[in-house]
Amino acid sequence: MKRILYLILITVLFSCEEKKLEPISTSLGKPGKVTDVTVESAPGGAVLKYRIPNSEDILGVKVSYTLTNGKRHEVSASFYDEKLEIVGYNDTLEHQAEIYVFNRAQELSDPVTVSFTPTESALSKVNKSVKIMSDFGGAQFRWINELNAPINFEFLAADSTGQMVTRRIIASEADSMQQTIRGFEPIPRKFGVILSDRWENYSDTIFPAGNGTVTPLYEEKLAKDKMSIMKLGNDASYTNWEGMDNYLIDDDPETFGHSANSSLPAPFTIDLGVTAKLSRIVMTQRFYGDQYYNWGNPKTFEVYGIDKRPSQNGDWSEWTKLLDCEIIKPSGLPVGTVSDEDLTAAEEGHEFVFPLETPPMRYIRVKILSTWGGTTFTHPAEIDVYGEAEKE
Repeated sequence: MKRILYLILITVLFSCEEKKLEPISTSLGKPGKVTDVTVESAPGGAVLKYRIPNSEDILGVKVSYTLTNGKRHEVSASFYDEKLEIVGYNDTLEHQAEIYVFNRAQELSDPVTVSFTPTESALSKVNKSVKIMSDFGGAQFRWINELNAPINFEFLAADSTGQMVTRRIIASEADSMQQTIRGFEPIPRKFGVILSDRWENYSDTIFPAGNGTVTPLYEEKLAKDKMSIMKLGNDASYTNWEGMDNYLIDDDPETFGHSANSSLPAPFTIDLGVTAKLSRIVMTQRFYGDQYYNWGNPKTFEVYGIDKRPSQNGDWSEWTKLLDCEIIKPSGLPVGTVSDEDLTAAEEGHEFVFPLETPPMRYIRVKILSTWGGTTFTHPAEIDVYGEAEKE
């Protein structure tokens, strides 16, 4: 009996091993080559079009080539397609690639060699568009990505010894974007950024124009003891249930303002107490029901500004819209479920940056449009405003 079981086991193992090694299909012979090949240059590569040989066992076509950085790369297409895209170059030199047909038995045809010259890559285009300038508490980086290519950005700043240190890394496909790294005194400092793509092409470190340094603008958190909530004629009241108007600016995230039912959009107005060049505004949610991102917590809102005392009736024509804001939940999880990253973002407050060209303002107006719970009321916990106050 043991001998029979042993023989059965050997047979099963042998059969499994043979199954793994056998080809997808019995070979019908080495496949023929592609014909009628045309080459069209493209950003960072080329587009190849061809005709596939008429054979029933053809599985697809692949192209093999060596990238600018020396890495070997392959791209494949099924036999239903008659086009392949070569990608991953970061130069405009002439290159060669080999095109192979492969069959179901994984046999390759003889290669067809083509030459091509890539046009300027997305990485190179973004590189040329980068601008680095002074911002509040740091440096602002702006760029254009007209091809919407996935690009990685590594932002650098000099430490106290002059060594360039990584401060932040992001990935973006947006057609235009800006990022600011903060936390620096208003003294000249070297800032930079390195770009890379998914094929491990890297730019040189990009520095600000001129001597490679920028001087951060002075920034402070505007003092709450100078602020007050104004009550314009068409503002919402935030003194409802446990909420109070002045809790919006009392520096205590455990208190909150609460608008009435059916009050959205719900504007409120802050007299900053000083005229200031504004840098950013931070909205803090109410911690309600052991969670953020729920119930009446703000989701979308607008920020307006004016540099002189507004009319008591709240005439919107006097106000200039400065920001359209949406609080983003980092995890993207549905309402009622939060991640540690979500909690950290909510506890730190949600930051929205004013354009650098925004003129100095004395009064700001926040109009809350929608909430995370879809309620007709809202209950923000705190508003912080940053910038540089003009000297009195």
